[in-house]
Amino acid sequence: MIDSLNKQGYVEPSPIQTSIIPRALRGQSLIAQSPTGSGKTHSYLIPIIDKVDQNLPRLQAIIVCPSRELARQVYEFARPFQKHFQKLKIRLFTSESDKSENQSGLSEAPQIVIGTPGRLKDILIDEYALNLHGVKTLVLDEADMLMELGYFDDIDAIYQTIGSEPQVMVFSATLNEGLKEKLHHYIKSNFTFEGGDNMTATEVKHHLVDIKHVGPYEALKRFLKIRNPYLCIVFCSKKEDVRKTYDALKDENYPVTMFSGDLSTRERRAAIRLIKENRYQIIVSSDLLSRGIDIQDVTDVVSMDLPSDLEYYHHRAGRTGRFGKSGDSWVFYNSDSTKRPLLLMKDGVPFDFMTLRSESITVDPVGLAPKKKFSKKKEFSEEEAKEVKIAKANSRTKTVKPAYKKKMRWEVEKVKNRYRRKAIQKSINRSRARKLAESARKNDD
Repeated sequence: MIDSLNKQGYVEPSPIQTSIIPRALRGQSLIAQSPTGSGKTHSYLIPIIDKVDQNLPRLQAIIVCPSRELARQVYEFARPFQKHFQKLKIRLFTSESDKSENQSGLSEAPQIVIGTPGRLKDILIDEYALNLHGVKTLVLDEADMLMELGYFDDIDAIYQTIGSEPQVMVFSATLNEGLKEKLHHYIKSNFTFEGGDNMTATEVKHHLVDIKHVGPYEALKRFLKIRNPYLCIVFCSKKEDVRKTYDALKDENYPVTMFSGDLSTRERRAAIRLIKENRYQIIVSSDLLSRGIDIQDVTDVVSMDLPSDLEYYHHRAGRTGRFGKSGDSWVFYNSDSTKRPLLLMKDGVPFDFMTLRSESITVDPVGLAPKKKFSKKKEFSEEEAKEVKIAKANSRTKTVKPAYKKKMRWEVEKVKNRYRRKAIQKSINRSRARKLAESARKNDD
């Protein structure tokens, strides 16, 4: 096992692997919550493969994943171990292939099967293609997504068919009370690993970008020109917006591909393969790509909008900053769409504020706070009122001339703008002073 891991480039275990693998090797059932990109998959693959009896041609472990893409990814992670475990047989069961194709070659049973709940139930329960009485380990990967998609009836059917009580390992990016209640049916152990409070890795920086009512596609093009990311995933909440965004970039000859539920199984499989081969700089996707899929070296994530279920924002942001690398998550908004960003901030997402300009992305000192506007109802300070009167007086003429009122308004607006700039500068200075004070306190400590 150590030789195989070294050959694959895995030298030091991540925190979740350090905590989970020894318990899993002892056969302990467990629940593990950890941010995406923390190494959950190998936390269960390593002990499962290490404990498999290669000389026994019967099913010993079942790994359940909520989507075809996730199941295939786990399968691709498991396959390299077969070079060092010569008799190890692993099968993938998903709706990518016909049911008959899944069933072929099962005369000699695999020791490990990986698949989606519906297809696993078809093959293992309805067709009874493999005997489940030798299964020692059941893994539920991305359990929160399994619950959201309503797969627990299929999982129950599989669990009930396994002869003796198996070791059950549950892995999830989030653990709400409803899910914990469901899991009590399978998990007798009280052990729960929680890898920090953040659902997204701490290496990810979060930015709210005011696009100033520029059209979303024009804003994205400006952003890409300014930022020039190494690899960027652009998320849209609706499938039709994925297509429109993709078309807008494709028409401008950007190196872009798309991924959504509108693609056929073959197209989705081809897209994942080409994405992992780094054929594209930009990927436009629905939230289908936000869960669990491991894409190497994503430097930037852009949310053109925020999902209705804000939990998915954390999954989007988790596509970058994986395995200790840094990354940036950018959320586009304007003054009409501040409600969801405010909810995320209330939930603890540490956003900073930026403004998208034609040639740069600049710091916004005001952020989501209401922009101050002068109006007739506003009471000016004595100094401001004096300057406004002077401006009006200087703009008056002895004779009435065309557009004289407009000229007067312009002069008054110049005075107002000068005071706006002063107010912003004061805000910036206060922010700098606060940061310097905090830095000084830390140095004293």
